[in-house]
Amino acid sequence: MRFLLLSFLLAASATHAAPPRPAPKDELRTLLAELIAADTSNPPGNETAAARVAARWLSEAGIDSELIEPSPGRGNLLVRLKGTGKGKPILVLAHLDTVPAVRSEWATDPWRLTEKDGLLYGRGVQDNKGMAAASILALRRLKQDGGPRSRDILLYLGADEEVGSGQGLDWMMEHRPEFKEAEFALNEGGLTELSPDRKQVRFVALQAAERVSRNVTLKATGPGGHSSAPPVDAGPLVRVAAAVARVGALTFPAHLTPAARLHIQGRAPLTPGELGDALRRIADAPDAPPEDAVSTVARLEPALGAVLRTTCVPTVFHAGTRSNVIPATAEATINCRLLPDADAKAVRERIVAAVNDKDLQVEMDVSAPDSPMSPVGDNAMFRAVKAAAAKVWPHAPVIPRQSTGTTESATLRKAGIDAYGIDLFALTPDDARTAHAPNERVPVASLQPGAEFVYLTLQHLTR
Repeated sequence: MRFLLLSFLLAASATHAAPPRPAPKDELRTLLAELIAADTSNPPGNETAAARVAARWLSEAGIDSELIEPSPGRGNLLVRLKGTGKGKPILVLAHLDTVPAVRSEWATDPWRLTEKDGLLYGRGVQDNKGMAAASILALRRLKQDGGPRSRDILLYLGADEEVGSGQGLDWMMEHRPEFKEAEFALNEGGLTELSPDRKQVRFVALQAAERVSRNVTLKATGPGGHSSAPPVDAGPLVRVAAAVARVGALTFPAHLTPAARLHIQGRAPLTPGELGDALRRIADAPDAPPEDAVSTVARLEPALGAVLRTTCVPTVFHAGTRSNVIPATAEATINCRLLPDADAKAVRERIVAAVNDKDLQVEMDVSAPDSPMSPVGDNAMFRAVKAAAAKVWPHAPVIPRQSTGTTESATLRKAGIDAYGIDLFALTPDDARTAHAPNERVPVASLQPGAEFVYLTLQHLTR
């Protein structure tokens, strides 16, 4: 595969005129604005534009970086801040690509960091350019601190996370053996929950496990024809649409994985009201969680309810070319998120039963999910996160988490690296739901604490 490797050194970066450096308290906001202004919607990606911004900020602090492009414009930035080698390296990663944005669906320009009513809006502000910006600034501070660090820090700002990692982490894992030297990885996927009134950080959840994404394809074929002479039997579009409705209504049984169990047990005492009551009932019966309590959690906080069961959601439909033509083919995609210990074959069997159409094709990868869980408890990562959180958000407990979505930590765990996910920004549940949605946002007041959290975590890990 063709690729281009460029070294970004301090001398080379001098050819690019840098804007005046902001005051330290404004650095995160300034850098984040520059990263968001680089439209890295994937597809097509164009992550190199954001990687060059990151390289300049690092170079100004005397930190060298490499820009690695598996194909033109698909930039991955790799940095190594040296330590004494007493401990194995820590890998810090954030992705530079974002999901696309439709300008007409936004109240602000998606590619311009905009403040409104105490919130900052912009595509990627949560997912995941905030983490990228804070990690860059953390390395700059650690470099300035001087003194011995017990281990190297590998900072990886990656491409192609949103589409499949073929131009990003998967490619890097194959071509850059230093990735596999890492003992721990610090990534996205955690949750720092802010109360709805934005006055209190309730908890810091460190992601140690995640569900597994599997697409299911439903496909029907038929003779097609003119819409003025409809067939006696339902055509492919009607059959697939009916099957989609049935699968969309399918509910899988509740089941607590070890990570979900620890999360519920840690969170239940901290949660007030109806949601707290439901969580306590689940915590009291983790081997047979009451279905009505699980349903209450799903209604009040869908993201939390989603980690308690496998879910399948229709996402894409393809059929037809013209309004007066009965399509000969119809196809739908169902995106399932399997629990890490789910039986994929049993999931497909339930979908086939719900489809209830022997002539409709149901395609699904039924191999084992293979999504290991990182160790939880008294290890270096949990100690570092707890120490950092205690300084930034006093009295907010640190608890394990199984995330609803899929991150690149799954790839690292399969390679033997204990990967963990954080959310550096304290968000309300409503804030958190804007990732991948129009008007993605974070509270302005969450910026500086988030930057400090990342810095202190890495400082503690490299003592």
